[in-house]
Amino acid sequence: MKKITFLLSAFLCGTLLVNAQTKEGKISYEQKVNMHRMITDPEMRARVPEFRTDKFEIIFNEQASLYRTVVDDEAPDPFANNGGDRGGQRFMMRMPETSTYTDINAQMQYESRAMFEKSFLIVDSLKSYKWKISDETKTIAKHVCKKATTMIPAPQQMRLRFGNGPRTAEDSVKTDKPKESLLTVWYTDDIPVSVGPGTYAGLPGAILEVDTDNGANVITATEVTTKYPKKELVQPSKGEKMNRAQFQDAMKKIMEDFQKGGGMGGMRIRMN
Repeated sequence: MKKITFLLSAFLCGTLLVNAQTKEGKISYEQKVNMHRMITDPEMRARVPEFRTDKFEIIFNEQASLYRTVVDDEAPDPFANNGGDRGGQRFMMRMPETSTYTDINAQMQYESRAMFEKSFLIVDSLKSYKWKISDETKTIAKHVCKKATTMIPAPQQMRLRFGNGPRTAEDSVKTDKPKESLLTVWYTDDIPVSVGPGTYAGLPGAILEVDTDNGANVITATEVTTKYPKKELVQPSKGEKMNRAQFQDAMKKIMEDFQKGGGMGGMRIRMN
């Protein structure tokens, strides 16, 4: 009789554990980008906060997810405590608004981006990553997460500096940059849906943190809730339609035209 009671209790506990898993809801994220790692000009560094912070969220169910920018009009001034006394022109850099819809069953993504007054709709298959899962764990947004790593192509870098004058030797030098960067993510089995920020997915649970290139770009979940606006989980349709490769070519051309036009207020941008 005791054995039967024990087995029944174990079964009920297991059932409750499965039912406690979140299969739809909303995850709020905060992204921190280290701006000083891409700025070589000392004067430019003095006028730009070391970190740029943006907010994102993902709403999801077992069939689809939508990762999008959260506009924060009340964000604090990053210069308030560490840059207000430097004088001169200061620069605020914000990520353009974006939304990425993932059809989990079809393994397709639809990304809407607005860049330099142009709208793009990037349609392509979901990226595949060769994840290496470790036994290391940590808690993020009250959820125990497991660590997974992979190598990805090194992100395209921008060299930023001031000046309208002629190009210097620094503008012409070519640096030996790594071809790959380390990507570290933390995912949780508590949310058994393969979703994550942007194009990152392919794990047996939701990704709650993404660390690109050892702190260069970190996206961390701050809150997980089962409540979400179901009617807003829709596929974007506006913008010039293209695949990822075509979008990269379009961005390269836009930046080249931007540079030829003198940049922005004397600020030069060079893609490495």
